[in-house]
Amino acid sequence: MSSAPILPKPSKDYLETIDTQAVLQELCVVKDRLLSEEVANCVAPIDSQKILQELEAEKKDLANVSLSLLSSSVLLGLTTFALSLLGLLLAWKPMTRLQKVTRLIALIKGILEEFEDLGVETLPLIQVPDVRPIDLFVRFPGKEFILFSIRSFGDATIVYNESKQTLYYKRGRKGSNKWKPDPLMELSEQAYWLKKNRRELFGSSKGARKPMPKVLVVWGNTKVDQHQDHLYSSLGNQKFLFLPREGGACYVIHQTQVIDFIRAHLAQRQSQ
Repeated sequence: MSSAPILPKPSKDYLETIDTQAVLQELCVVKDRLLSEEVANCVAPIDSQKILQELEAEKKDLANVSLSLLSSSVLLGLTTFALSLLGLLLAWKPMTRLQKVTRLIALIKGILEEFEDLGVETLPLIQVPDVRPIDLFVRFPGKEFILFSIRSFGDATIVYNESKQTLYYKRGRKGSNKWKPDPLMELSEQAYWLKKNRRELFGSSKGARKPMPKVLVVWGNTKVDQHQDHLYSSLGNQKFLFLPREGGACYVIHQTQVIDFIRAHLAQRQSQ
């Protein structure tokens, strides 16, 4: 026969007693709710439009800084070559950043125009220790994630050497050169760090274990060479260059294939 819990007697300082067992039961209920699938799958929203506006503002500032530094270097060049060269070197970093931001704006705008009605979210330039920042993390409701890296070698063609598991670039008749640092290795390291250290972007550890394609996007005049058929993976009725290698497989596509790739990937995931 069970008996009612014995409550402590009120003291002269605290007239109300505390039912410790009831408090513990309430804490257990709260814990269960926090661990429930519904709460675990909740993620903080990403305001893609606001991020896009911030990138466009940064682009404007970088353009002004680069123009000022270049103008100063030209004026200095009329008198002192060394000072002019210093001015060009100082302008190089803002110009490189400007190029990156400009490409990200174009990529994000294209993705939002095509998939905003599906709730797509975009988060650019995530800092990662010891390697370059992640260019773009893309997230769809229902736990779909894609990681993009943007690279360009100007008027060059990208070739994959399967035996060496290495990307090369070639320009005209000058032969080929190894791509350094290895962008595929960087992508793998970025993906590993992101899933380990930014779990809030995935909603839960379960979300972080879901597939996340790693995609190297070659930009502008840089082309991707034609490779052997077994190096292509089919997504729906389309094929994309897919390179299995140590550290994790990566896709390599051209800028013009990004929207088709995302659409094909989503369709493939929904059919599974």
